[in-house]
Amino acid sequence: MKIHLKKFNEIQNLLQLKLGAKVKVEEENGSTFLSIKDSNLWLSVDHSEFTVGFGLNHTHFSEEYGNLQNGIRQVFDLLTSEVRVTKYIKGETVYKAITEIKTSDSNIENLGITGILIYPFWKKTRIETSYFERIINKDDLIPEIDLILS
Repeated sequence: MKIHLKKFNEIQNLLQLKLGAKVKVEEENGSTFLSIKDSNLWLSVDHSEFTVGFGLNHTHFSEEYGNLQNGIRQVFDLLTSEVRVTKYIKGETVYKAITEIKTSDSNIENLGITGILIYPFWKKTRIETSYFERIINKDDLIPEIDLILS
């Protein structure tokens, strides 16, 4: 079994243990998708990569890209930290979304900017900022985080 598949399964098992029925797992066309009820956090895995997403924003990780450990850390950061999403809207179209995470030392880390090219640029811009509380307390995961990261 490839390492990214093994790590995804370890994370899935941990989340099902800690969050129970809030964790939803679906399989489709060779990919497995995991989401958490009442959360924007989602994960997916296929034969080549592990994807971590929060709302519109997502990042691809794998052994081949040399960033799998970063993806695993990002999952735990999104689970255990406050997340801020700022949406830029023209009319009814969200044309840009910025996802940021508040780190343990109270700094803000940009996880990504998602945007579209075609939108009603002539309309007035409205900015909406949403805050999402942590899903689980970091102290409840410390031994498991270290084990999965190793």
